[in-house]
Amino acid sequence: MGIFRKKMITNFLGSRINLTIFQCLLYFVVGYIMGEHLTWPKLGLMFVVMFMIQFITRTKAVADGMMMRQMMMDLDCNTNEFIQHMKKEMNKIDKEDLPN
Repeated sequence: MGIFRKKMITNFLGSRINLTIFQCLLYFVVGYIMGEHLTWPKLGLMFVVMFMIQFITRTKAVADGMMMRQMMMDLDCNTNEFIQHMKKEMNKIDKEDLPN
């Protein structure tokens, strides 16, 4: 039963449409809670701030994804090979940085 739930959650989070709907629901919940305590101008300002934070986060994620894809293309490998390569490089760096 636990494996089924994990697979179900993974499938749900793997869909952009589901994530967008979930995100909108969370915004409505936050808006409702804030609306109980803030005036309309303050509520509008808070939504603008949250939108800007989300926009920056999404832009950074897209840029990071593009960088990772370019690195994978340069190394001519798939995702698993790329991750293994990165782990080897990090282990090498860690070993070089450790004092003797």
